[in-house]
Amino acid sequence: MYDAVLLATDGSTPARDALDQAVALARAEGATLHVLSVVDEGDLDLFSSGELTAVDELLRGAAEDAVADAAERAADAGVDAVRAVRVGIPHREIVDHAVDVGVDVVVVGSHGRRGLSRALLGSVAARVVRGSPVPVLVVPAGRS
Repeated sequence: MYDAVLLATDGSTPARDALDQAVALARAEGATLHVLSVVDEGDLDLFSSGELTAVDELLRGAAEDAVADAAERAADAGVDAVRAVRVGIPHREIVDHAVDVGVDVVVVGSHGRRGLSRALLGSVAARVVRGSPVPVLVVPAGRS
C-alpha cells in the first residue's frame, strides 16, 4: 500500500514518537522512509545579518542532527531512509517535499497544544493535514 513514507521531524519528543510510528509503518510496508527537517525561515528573520550566519549554522546543525538520528533509528530497524533538510515555512516545505518525492503518507508529531496557545501559535501538523495531497498520520504527544 505504501512505498514511501515521509517523516517530518524537529528532533522534539513528539517527533520522536512520530518516528516510532513512521518506522513501524515503513517496516510493515517494506517502504522507504524519507526523513525531513525544516529550518523555519521565521526563526532566521529574528536575527541581524551579523548574527544570521551563526544562527543559520546552529539551526541547520540541529536539523541535520534530527534527520541523522531518525535515519539511524530507521536503519537499526532495517528500514531504508533518505535524509533531507529544507529552509522555509515548515508546513509548506513538508507538503512540497511530499509532492516532490512522491510519498504515499506523511507522518508528523503533534505537540498537543490546545486552546489559546494553539490558536496563537498555529499547528504545523494541522496545516500539513489541510494542505497535503496524501494521507497524514498525526501522532499525538506521548503516543508511540
